[in-house]
Amino acid sequence: MKALTSFFLSAILFHFSYSQLQSPDASPRTKIYQKIGLVDINLNYSRPSKKDRVIFGGLVPYNQIWRTGANQASSISFSENIKINNQLIEKGEYHIYSVPKESGLDLIIYEKTDNWGALLKFDESLIKARVTSKFFNLSSTIETFTISISNISNAGANLNLSWDNKTAIYKIDVLTREKMVKNIKDVMSKNPTLADYRKAAVYFYQENIEIDKALKWIDVAFKDSDDLKYWQLRYKAIIYERAGKIKKAKKYAKMGYDLALKNNIPDGINTLKVIYERLNN
Repeated sequence: MKALTSFFLSAILFHFSYSQLQSPDASPRTKIYQKIGLVDINLNYSRPSKKDRVIFGGLVPYNQIWRTGANQASSISFSENIKINNQLIEKGEYHIYSVPKESGLDLIIYEKTDNWGALLKFDESLIKARVTSKFFNLSSTIETFTISISNISNAGANLNLSWDNKTAIYKIDVLTREKMVKNIKDVMSKNPTLADYRKAAVYFYQENIEIDKALKWIDVAFKDSDDLKYWQLRYKAIIYERAGKIKKAKKYAKMGYDLALKNNIPDGINTLKVIYERLNN
């Protein structure tokens, strides 16, 4: 009799726990991939919505650990060492927790554990970084919790946590400059290709490093000839401009503009026109 009762109880539990009906998640999971410089960053988090609720200081209490989303703990990974607000974080995958305060948001990069969702207490030995941002007030309401990466450059970006009428902003430094300068100097001291000369020149121009070298390298990559493309002439124009060689910069900008105009290339026409007009002011 006990066995029969147990069987029926198991059948009932299975019936109610298994459903073929799929319904929308209240806090849908999302994944973000972003490359910054030489670093791959992956974010995985759930996105709850405001739904007319008070968020910070209400649904998300002040001075308590928040899983920075909903349901399963949020996570972030870095393919190389980076810094957030000048704190070094080694490459790897981590959980993201935070502690809201009236003035701002503490963001905690936490060693990934088996913990699925909410965390009641930190193990201080598992905290890899703790950084703070003040809250910035937004002019409009963010209905759904959003983690975003903005203002991306070769060197870094902003990590933004936004919900309701507030956002917190953290500075990511991907340590690209040191790595790139070393890599470029290593390659250029051996047997560089024309593509290497171009990439090295453009990077030094973008980062405003040793422009005399950028000038030398771009001239090797794109030797003066009638076969140069409009975009190659554009690179020569802006690097010569940065080097203070305005006469030659004008020459290359005009050549590039005329070539783009001849071939009806709107992007080339617009960008080279701006450069040429700037050089003539």
